[in-house]
Amino acid sequence: MTASEVEGLQAALRAEHTAIWGYGIVGASLSPEARQSVRDLDVAHRAARDDLADLIRSRGADPDPTEASYELPFPVVDATGATQLAAVLESGVARGYAFSLSRADTQQAKEFSLTALTDAALRQTTWHQVAGIAPVTPEFPGL
Repeated sequence: MTASEVEGLQAALRAEHTAIWGYGIVGASLSPEARQSVRDLDVAHRAARDDLADLIRSRGADPDPTEASYELPFPVVDATGATQLAAVLESGVARGYAFSLSRADTQQAKEFSLTALTDAALRQTTWHQVAGIAPVTPEFPGL
């Protein structure tokens, strides 16, 4: 374990913080029927955030705190914008985990980051399908 590994884990943690905040915007802009899937994703991101915080603490560092708010990449005024934002959020999560993976020294951090990167890429693909974004699958998730 090195400072570089902690730096990578912190980047992934910041991406999870952003996703959790952003999914609140996404859920508020979707139909009530679609909100359960957003709640499920929120739970998954919160669990990943908590696991990352534990990994960071186990390395003797303090996890980066969440911000009070985050800047949206574009205004979200309807369901279309919400699904596009969800895809952007997952892209950001994938970037955070790709960076974490590139800095990982331990098998634990490598496995955690790779699994989370894969999950984010799959969620991004799903949101691309829902939003009608092409290409549906990112060529190199997180890069």
